[in-house]
Amino acid sequence: MDTVNVTRSYLERLSTSDLISLADEYGIDIPEDLNRRFIIGELLEATEELNEDKKDTMHGDGVAPDGIELPESYNETTITAVMQNPVWCYVYWDFKAADKEKILHTPSFMTFVLKVTFFSDDEKVTETFDINISPSCREQYVLLPSSETAARIDLYAEFKNMEPVCLAKSGLVYIPKGCPELGVTAIDSDIPEIIRLSGFPELIRTHYLNHRQSFS
Repeated sequence: MDTVNVTRSYLERLSTSDLISLADEYGIDIPEDLNRRFIIGELLEATEELNEDKKDTMHGDGVAPDGIELPESYNETTITAVMQNPVWCYVYWDFKAADKEKILHTPSFMTFVLKVTFFSDDEKVTETFDINISPSCREQYVLLPSSETAARIDLYAEFKNMEPVCLAKSGLVYIPKGCPELGVTAIDSDIPEIIRLSGFPELIRTHYLNHRQSFS
């Protein structure tokens, strides 16, 4: 298996099911009731062991070849949205350098925006809201309510006295059902103990304070 630079911050962003899948790739047997913190610890330990094995197998001048370093930008304007877990959607985007510079040097330019559009089962638009983003930002987590069926995230540039310009559109992401409702009433509603232990109530409160437009 190809090794990757697995860090604690990277692992903490993954869902528990993703952590278990990654553990399977590393050949780690994870009991069903094992706390995710212990899973992360096991993965970090396995990664460290793999790195040690790599050092032991170095040859030639004794220096291991550097890993492939991915570029910061692929110089194309695009946006992608994927469900990180049943409630959080991870959105990342890129700009074509020439297009971005042209926009930034336009006197009437105001801001870049992520436009989140929700769709019903028959693909009719049910709701939209905007998230302002800085020119240097390349990623954003968006909390998606389970009452909706699907969502699409578009990348826009907004200008004074002009219509917004759509730069790129993501594909549709479908929202899993069966999760706690993400509405204003969810903040004070009774939540099953197993979900409460996951920290979900605090997540709702924090997101409500910072992104109230996500709540119905």
